[in-house]
Amino acid sequence: MLSHHLSTSTPAFNNGPTVTTSPVKQIATGGSSNNYAFSTPCHNGTHMDCPNHFDDAGRPVASFTMNDFVFERPSLIEIPKGDGELFTSADLTEHEGTIGNSDLLLIRTGYQKYRNSDPTRYSTKNPGFSAEGARYLLKFPRLRAIGFDFISLSSVLHREEGREAHRALLKGREFFILEDMDLSGYPRAAMRVVVAPIFLEGVDSTPCTVFAET
Repeated sequence: MLSHHLSTSTPAFNNGPTVTTSPVKQIATGGSSNNYAFSTPCHNGTHMDCPNHFDDAGRPVASFTMNDFVFERPSLIEIPKGDGELFTSADLTEHEGTIGNSDLLLIRTGYQKYRNSDPTRYSTKNPGFSAEGARYLLKFPRLRAIGFDFISLSSVLHREEGREAHRALLKGREFFILEDMDLSGYPRAAMRVVVAPIFLEGVDSTPCTVFAET
């Protein structure tokens, strides 16, 4: 599994609202069963940014089918990044052959190590993409999605640059961005990656569970 569990301790982008849970019924207090309600912004935890996230005319998550979220040519590349560092085309050119053959590009930076050890750092000083780096990916027609082990394509320390990067990838295109992934144990022999979002109508994007098939 390439996704983190959702919990009340899930880091939120820039220390924003996180997951909350509350009991609807509990056996311990006389209820006939256990039943809970939960609330979370749609972009908490491992989640998928769909086109509608940055494009009013773009498709929201519930307009797709599971067939759209099966990736037959996933690839993983490793590019270490630290606090606030942005991906540019220079970071990606040496991996051009790999990117060109991929429908899903996963990027492991190592920044995931702060998710548990320093969640405030993870959620407020994350690396991200420059607009120029995002536009570089547009040259690969086979590529349908990217994913990575940090909290957002937008670095909190470079917010407008991150917004432009999102627009470059999502506006006017059917493309997906998988944020806050667990890539620590990514299997090198992965043959297929399947993304299972919550098909919730009326929202742009939702949390998802991501599986790698070996």
